[in-house]
Amino acid sequence: MSVAAPIRPGRLAISGPRADVHVIAVEGALDQIVGTRLLRLVDARIRLRDVSRATTRHIVLDLTAVDSATGAAVETLARATSTAQRHGMGLHVVGFDAVAGRLPLAAQQLVRRMSRYPNLDAALRSL
Repeated sequence: MSVAAPIRPGRLAISGPRADVHVIAVEGALDQIVGTRLLRLVDARIRLRDVSRATTRHIVLDLTAVDSATGAAVETLARATSTAQRHGMGLHVVGFDAVAGRLPLAAQQLVRRMSRYPNLDAALRSL
């Protein structure tokens, strides 16, 4: 009897390198559960900005340390992108192209429509 390798669940870390940029870094697996957590964090950041007059203009999802992803998680990220745009905020994805290339075609197409950067430094310079 063989034992499968343990699943490495996604972990999240939040930072604010600038007043107008909120970074959420994900490490490990980007599955539906982690995608839903990201959507909730985006919603919370939008509400916080609306209530406290926070200056956040951009949310950057740093996915550089993501080692696997599901199509369902990408669909949730697409919803988060739409939600942010409706509220006048940009949502940007960093370091996800290699993992996205292993996803089903429909998920790859969703990723291609997102604002993407190769690394966090490039995103911060551009935003």
